[in-house]
Amino acid sequence: MISKNPSLFISSDFPPVSGGQSNFLFGLWTNLPPDETVILAPKVPGSNLIDRNLSCLTIRKKWPLGNNSILKITKTFLILIYVLKIRLNINFKNLHCGQLFATGFVGLFLKKIIRLPYILYVHGADLLEFKNKFLSGKVLRKILLNADKVIVNSKFTKTKVMETGVKPEIIKIINPGVSLEDFQTELDTEKFKKELNLEEKKIILTVSRLVERKGHDMVLSAMPKIIKEISNVHYLILGDGPNKAKLKKMTEEIGLDNHVTFLGFIPDSEVPPYYAICDVFVMLSREIKEKGDVEGFGIVYLEANAMKKPVVAGKSGGVEDAVENGVNGLLVDPEDVDQIGRAIIRILKDDELRNKLGEKAYQRVKEKFDWKNRRDEFQFLLNI
Repeated sequence: MISKNPSLFISSDFPPVSGGQSNFLFGLWTNLPPDETVILAPKVPGSNLIDRNLSCLTIRKKWPLGNNSILKITKTFLILIYVLKIRLNINFKNLHCGQLFATGFVGLFLKKIIRLPYILYVHGADLLEFKNKFLSGKVLRKILLNADKVIVNSKFTKTKVMETGVKPEIIKIINPGVSLEDFQTELDTEKFKKELNLEEKKIILTVSRLVERKGHDMVLSAMPKIIKEISNVHYLILGDGPNKAKLKKMTEEIGLDNHVTFLGFIPDSEVPPYYAICDVFVMLSREIKEKGDVEGFGIVYLEANAMKKPVVAGKSGGVEDAVENGVNGLLVDPEDVDQIGRAIIRILKDDELRNKLGEKAYQRVKEKFDWKNRRDEFQFLLNI
């Protein structure tokens, strides 16, 4: 049963669509009071499996998920139509726009037409990609400057939003989180390692899309140095993306075929066992300035930490909100192969350090980032 004036939350990406933005919005919105929350999200295979476990009203509609200009315009138009239809039956008091453009434009339109307040969510790379482009940059600033509140995922993203002219007092930082219960597993790790032919291996793990920003190539470049110190090391890469062929070719050229495995895309629900068997999680996020591509936060660091695994992370963008150097992992220059190699070797060879970082990492997630322990923090979202 929903209240007379709930909030409407719209996102162009939402589970089972995977990704950092999708997981962030899902964790945040589904931990709000269900009677005050209505969610509009894409209808994709597996949606019903997600929604049947939710307490809030979730409305699923079909729209294109592609990234070319025509599909983006089509998606924006369809979302606007769906929101207007929902408005006929539900008098929602404000609109939460999960992304800058597709949903943010809907928020701007409705504010101009019916003076409906909207809350805008900015994730980092979405802002930088279009900030300096003439036409999209002008639209972006209008969407930002007309928002009643802007939610950002890190101090870095807040700084970038302020550079567009948004007043700091309307910007609120909400770091992404994880649901610890999703990472409690009774897995027989030795059996699982045997299934993957990884017995007696020291395992490095990366879970991300295969794109330049994530720094897989820098881990591969550091592998010869790591192998000299730890001959039984193995690098597991989970994910798919446009850089896959390039990374596989690089693996062959360096001669790492016996030390690297590409496992492809694996659904979020099936990823925890891989965290469980790794010794260190590595994602060397870096800023690709010419593309405006940057890591706004990095939820996967917290996911590894939830399994008591230390991380090695690239010091860039909003990563420092996710990783505290010497607490839940080590921060390195994502472009320095020697520094990367030393950090990974240090964690793999020092059992005491690895266990200490893993335990601290878990406690940090439990105290600061478990969604269920943060519910009171989000109440202001419903009263804007």
